[in-house]
Amino acid sequence: MLTGCATCHTAASFRGDCARMPASCPTLAKPELTGDVTSYLEPARAELMRVADQAPFDAEHRKRNRVEELLFFVQQRRLTRVGVAFCVSLTKEAQELARRLDAAQVHAELACCRVGAVDYDEIELPRAHPERFASICNPVAQAKLLNEAGVQLIVQLGLCLGHDLILQEEARAPVTTLVVKDRALDHHPVTALRSTP
Repeated sequence: MLTGCATCHTAASFRGDCARMPASCPTLAKPELTGDVTSYLEPARAELMRVADQAPFDAEHRKRNRVEELLFFVQQRRLTRVGVAFCVSLTKEAQELARRLDAAQVHAELACCRVGAVDYDEIELPRAHPERFASICNPVAQAKLLNEAGVQLIVQLGLCLGHDLILQEEARAPVTTLVVKDRALDHHPVTALRSTP
């Protein structure tokens, strides 16, 4: 079991200070896994890591927000088609992201979670209001549409937990998350980890 990271308070790996690492640190206990850099030396992975390393800060070393990072990443990777798999509650945000991608000369393909108009009944899920139609999220269709569109990257925008996993399973292109669904905390789940219970 990997327990070292859960109990470590030294941040010694960040500093490369092996002497301060607890014995259970995976850096010490599993060096054949944690110290293997072979895949980072492959040209495609090396290029991806180079761009990812540059994304957080601009040329003047000012922090970029995540949307700015995404646009930088897409441009540096020379992507021309980006899919946006979004929750219907974030339609305006998805449209704004598409506008910004288009301004960067990147074609955006949008796929809403309710595409297909599949009723809960059709996949044997209970409806909150049985007397009326209720469309269920359809991440399989979102992924299939974006696959068919030939997108090179898929951006998740507020998909429900579980639905995001299905989209990732079905997608052919790599998937990154721009907004994670959190109804209680206005899509800021880190707040729950920083507050005292």
